[in-house]
Amino acid sequence: MKQALLKQAALAISSRERSGRPHTKTRGEVRGGGRKPWRQKGTGRARAGSIRSPIWVGGGVAFGPRKNRNFTKHLPKKMAQLALGEALSLLMRNKKITTAPSLSLPNPKTKTAGALLRRVASVAKKPLLVTAKVQPELILAGANLQGARVTTVSELSLADLLRADYVVLEQAAHDQLFAKKGKTTR
Repeated sequence: MKQALLKQAALAISSRERSGRPHTKTRGEVRGGGRKPWRQKGTGRARAGSIRSPIWVGGGVAFGPRKNRNFTKHLPKKMAQLALGEALSLLMRNKKITTAPSLSLPNPKTKTAGALLRRVASVAKKPLLVTAKVQPELILAGANLQGARVTTVSELSLADLLRADYVVLEQAAHDQLFAKKGKTTR
């Protein structure tokens, strides 16, 4: 049940991130072609009603791809909250969450952020750093770290948790997050 919920939530996230489809114009959408190019009879040519017919150069496309299909999937708010809690539980079961006393940096340097990451999550390829409040120095310093993402508890999303292979929570963020969920860590 819980795995199905996570899969459904992941599908909803990926469907929202899907880029647009290609779109071709039909003969009614192509510009021009309002006037009949020549009269119906007497010219010796084939009858033609519009210069924007699909068989004419510059005409519309007969059976091309259309943009009228919507791929987005909606996930109810309570299901999304359950999925977020399940993702956190799954990370805790797999020992992929750790808590650090503080994630603040004295200056916005990538080198210091890299050292902080090596100290708290040395083996992670895609770490997620979660802070209690916005820390501009950490956000700036973490921007150039490959695969790393910095977010706050209020902005934490299921997409972030599913993409991360390791989560580092600041102690204050941990307290906020699990006070919200009503859970305690083991």
